[in-house]
Amino acid sequence: MLVAAAAIVGLIFGSFATVAAHRIPKRESIVTGRSRCPACGSTITALENIPVVSYIVQGGRCRNCRTRISVRYPLQEVAAALLFAGAAAKFGLSIETIVFAAFFWVLLVLSVIDLEHRLLPNRVVYPAFVAGWAGLSVAALVEGEPERLTGALWGMATFGGFFFIVGFLFPAGMGGGDVKLAFVLGTFLGYLGGAGLTAVGMFLSFFFGSVIGFAVILVSAEGRKTKIPFGPFLALGTVAAIFVGRPLIDAYLSTL
Repeated sequence: MLVAAAAIVGLIFGSFATVAAHRIPKRESIVTGRSRCPACGSTITALENIPVVSYIVQGGRCRNCRTRISVRYPLQEVAAALLFAGAAAKFGLSIETIVFAAFFWVLLVLSVIDLEHRLLPNRVVYPAFVAGWAGLSVAALVEGEPERLTGALWGMATFGGFFFIVGFLFPAGMGGGDVKLAFVLGTFLGYLGGAGLTAVGMFLSFFFGSVIGFAVILVSAEGRKTKIPFGPFLALGTVAAIFVGRPLIDAYLSTL
């Protein structure tokens, strides 16, 4: 029941993520103002804003101008539902579920913005860093595991420090937003598994970036000139490490 409830909440917040990803790059408020069709400007009613369902019922088109609505909107809602459900399944009824679900939501918003605008906004990354530390600190103290915060420090230093050095040595190959985000990602990974799990997250980020990036270059008309944002791969590698990082570490150690 907890996982199902988390999935429903995830759908709702997934819908909100589409609004945030659309408005934040434009520096518009994400808490005021009704959603409107980007094509005709008609106000989207509550019945037209039911996650996934409204998209299916309306045939993926605006009810007013019949302009096609991108499928990425319901996909974002489904992704948020899966991430929230995954957080509930992993952490159970705990503060950690709330903190990590919020973290996943931020990563979803940042990934969408980076894919569309090649941008990881400071107005999202900085608050995520502060709120992340606050939430993890509360979770660690409530769970009686303050040592997890030491792991978070190690993770932050490992992930963020590595990207800071790479960005300093090769500024053309690593954006400043990626470096800042790395400190956030390392904090959450380190909280769960110290520098070890953080290293797995880094490896998976580069792995996904290399494999998927190479595939995109192959099918793109621009070839090697194709610009591929790295933020979504950082997010994907981090989420994968949170859910399967420990089994990967155990599998690797068993081969030694």
